Amino acid sequence: MNIQSYLHLSNKRNKKPNNLFGFFYRYWIGIILIIILTSLIRQNFISNNFPTNIYNKQALLQQNITENQQLEQENQQLKLELAAKSDQKLEILESMARQKFGLIKAGEKYYQIRVSEQN
Repeated sequence: MNIQSYLHLSNKRNKKPNNLFGFFYRYWIGIILIIILTSLIRQNFISNNFPTNIYNKQALLQQNITENQQLEQENQQLKLELAAKSDQKLEILESMARQKFGLIKAGEKYYQIRVSEQN
């Protein structure tokens, strides 16, 4: 290979591309990043309704929180009512057991009074 053919080959390798292709060749990373950025912005603001969607979800979340608080209050009230009714039922059950079966609690003393008939 002589010097002229080597210079001829090196000139072909060092040949600069035309202006438009050269611009894309030089800044291809920046162009790709700009395309990705514009597609993400379009997706968020146009497709997903970004700010209004967030506000709607926050309002729904606040509504669920208030509803849960109301349900918790109602649940506490119902628990108290159930406990009160259970105490009343236990009292009735205890009095029936004492009358019918003569049951006594631990530690209690049972006194039975007999009435005698006098002739």
